[in-house]
Amino acid sequence: MAALTLRDVLSFSCAFFACFHVISGSRKGDQRHERPADDEFSGSAYSTDNTLLIEHSFEPGLNTKFTNRGTLNFRSLKAGSGSFNQATALTAGEKRKLREVAKTDGLYRIRVATKMGSPSDSEEVHYVSSFTKACALVESRLSDHITIHADQSGNVMGVHVLPLRGSCDQIEVESSALNYFNTTVSLEVTVPAPMPETQAYIQKLEEEKAQKAKGNSGDNRSFLAKYWMYIAVAVVIVMVTSGQQDAGGRGGGGGS
Repeated sequence: MAALTLRDVLSFSCAFFACFHVISGSRKGDQRHERPADDEFSGSAYSTDNTLLIEHSFEPGLNTKFTNRGTLNFRSLKAGSGSFNQATALTAGEKRKLREVAKTDGLYRIRVATKMGSPSDSEEVHYVSSFTKACALVESRLSDHITIHADQSGNVMGVHVLPLRGSCDQIEVESSALNYFNTTVSLEVTVPAPMPETQAYIQKLEEEKAQKAKGNSGDNRSFLAKYWMYIAVAVVIVMVTSGQQDAGGRGGGGGS
């Protein structure tokens, strides 16, 4: 076996450290790309099943016309918060209508569908709505808070809108502050109350009914059937007493 030269030793050492560096780097890369398992709220994607289209109206009176305002998005029905996405800025006409309604102390209205997700073309859509003073929304510079009330199945039971400012102080607001909504979103899911133990309650009622019926159930036999022994004893006593009286009467008559 030939003796190893210094060059051979250096080449072997370099190759060894290069392999070690590649293996170590690949392990770090694998760890860097690992994602926590079973994390319901990981990522930034929202399910389309947990999305609500929100519409609004600046029209005065009861015959209001609603237009698209944006979407409310929730990662899960368990989430306590959501996000609002506004597709486009308010147009000049929409801002003008909003200012006009605010000057007359009118109302700003919103509405959402009672079911989350995108409805089909043949599906009839039902809405829940809410309103607030338009002047409060304008003076809040379109900053508001929207709360969605839903059950555990995702059915929307109510909606509530609240501007950042709760009063109207006739504050002048520049038009550039009315382009986009600054909206925070909350989701409140109702929790059903604990159900009573109906089976145990019904069983208890049946037992009480049976005991009551047993206590009220009297002897339905006739009078003679119930008391024939006492009647027989009384008859015997009467017969004996009558016999003694007859014997005494006959004895008294013979001595006179």
